[in-house]
Amino acid sequence: MDTECISLARDIVVGVSALVVATVAFLGLRTWRRELTGKAKFDLARNTMLLALKLKADFEWARNPGGWSWEYAGRTWQESESPGVKEVLNQWYAKNQRLEPLVENLQKFQEVSWEAEIVLGEDSSKRVSEALAIYRRSYGELSSAIDSYFETRHEEAIGHDVSMHQDWLKELRKVIFSAKDDDFSKQIDKAIEQLAPALKTYVK
Repeated sequence: MDTECISLARDIVVGVSALVVATVAFLGLRTWRRELTGKAKFDLARNTMLLALKLKADFEWARNPGGWSWEYAGRTWQESESPGVKEVLNQWYAKNQRLEPLVENLQKFQEVSWEAEIVLGEDSSKRVSEALAIYRRSYGELSSAIDSYFETRHEEAIGHDVSMHQDWLKELRKVIFSAKDDDFSKQIDKAIEQLAPALKTYVK
């Protein structure tokens, strides 16, 4: 009888121990998964905001009215180019070179927007998508303005009459060359203003 009691007690202890171990393991797994999810959201939110700031800087650099000779050092030019044509083509080349980091970071932002749809909450992922739409629209507007402006300037440099396009060229210049707090800059700032509060909750 005593042996049976001891055996039963041992079985109960083993069973309880197994249950405790299983419970602890389950709770530990849930905590681990929660921590991993939290870290994934933190990393994504931080990376998204960093890319947003990089894109802001990319747009500012692309629209900077200054120019330096090293920016068009890689352009292939013809000996027959007149000084006027050379100047226009140099500026056109330099502006397009400035768009390259913008294109690269825009692609990265597209990728984080896909990830945001999976990892972040509905409101936050919506804000990321809205910011992406602003960046895409702004890039399209800027790249189109650059090509239209310098193509027309090139026509002028080779002797064609473009006097009828002067008002249009002025409008294109407003897009291509930055001015403090202009409409183009404000739409880039709007993207960051929408993103910041939506992502801040994940980086506390």
